[in-house]
Amino acid sequence: MAIRIVKGNMNENDERNEIIKAAERGDAIGQYNLGAMYDYGEGVEQNYWMAEKWYTLAAKQGDADAQYNLGVMYLKGQGPLENHKTAFKWFTLAAEQGHADAQYNLGFMFAKGKGVPKNIKTAVNWFTLAAEQGDTDSQYNLGQMYREGKVLPQNDKTALSWFARSWYAKAVEQGHSKAQYNLATMYSQGDGVPVCDKTAAKWFALAAEQGEDGPQY
Repeated sequence: MAIRIVKGNMNENDERNEIIKAAERGDAIGQYNLGAMYDYGEGVEQNYWMAEKWYTLAAKQGDADAQYNLGVMYLKGQGPLENHKTAFKWFTLAAEQGHADAQYNLGFMFAKGKGVPKNIKTAVNWFTLAAEQGDTDSQYNLGQMYREGKVLPQNDKTALSWFARSWYAKAVEQGHSKAQYNLATMYSQGDGVPVCDKTAAKWFALAAEQGEDGPQY
């Protein structure tokens, strides 16, 4: 998440000074913006420690983007020491405010057991919340998880295939190449759908145009 505010016809120096003033007087948006400037090196020299300082001040005031960006910094070890438990804390606060990227990251952490005990059911819950907001990676992951029987029993083929197709289709509509490839595979192999080489070829071609040549998860 980059800087959110650009004011009128102000030049870069004026805009930077206004953001600094807003941040120093305790304005959460100004604090977020100053954190983003240091995070991305926009108008100032990149400095993850300063980014963390200003994001934290904004995050403590409930700014969801600042909470999310802090989570990313702690997950990756940018500036602050890598700390998955702290990343989880900030992602949770942002996700509870409906932040789709934070919801996706929580789903990922629960799916992989990264910083929290592995819990597929909870991962699915977070992926679903993000997917319903149009997050294509969540839609793709849900398709994979249903298809591989990680959500429903493997013998529930009809339900598995229906859910997989449903989430793949949502991701496909937004151009997600891995979803296109996997949907093509389902039609090619008759996996829960009638074999249809024409439909399979269509989705294989679209996936290939984006450089996709195999399934990934």
